[in-house]
Amino acid sequence: MNQAKKYRKYYEALDLIGCKHVSTPRQIKNGTRVFRLPFKDAWNHHIEFATYESGYVRKICKVGYAPCYQINQTRKIKAHFQKIEDGIHAGFYRRRWSYTERILIPGNGDRLEYLFNYIMRNYFRAKPRFSRKIDMEWLDFTAKWQYGEFGFDSCDSDTQDDILKRLQQ
Repeated sequence: MNQAKKYRKYYEALDLIGCKHVSTPRQIKNGTRVFRLPFKDAWNHHIEFATYESGYVRKICKVGYAPCYQINQTRKIKAHFQKIEDGIHAGFYRRRWSYTERILIPGNGDRLEYLFNYIMRNYFRAKPRFSRKIDMEWLDFTAKWQYGEFGFDSCDSDTQDDILKRLQQ
């Protein structure tokens, strides 16, 4: 599928889930596309993502509580020696340490597809709720820390019922 068709397909998919295209004219001229989710985060700020012509996809934070960060996939680059080709140290080798490198996404449609999949995976799919196995050890712990009792067996029947109802929610 060529990039224009893929871009249109995922642009319409983002529109269907309520994401708005909020790029400024200058950003569009530079090849940047910014999308805003239909809901806000815990601090009541907009959640925005940007795709760049250089191949990066980032989560944008306009307020100082968290920095912007890249959501591209990464790969590890092992340490190696690199030959210096020019300058006064030409012919010598220098050591490059291990580092992590971002995998750039070349096509505009591919970047939008990656962004759509990221948003669906992290914001729209229900995450399974942690369900702990209810045993006597957990009942004793709950009775001690929530009700100040010595254990589940030392509680009266109303408190025991309340503990069981809370743990089963």
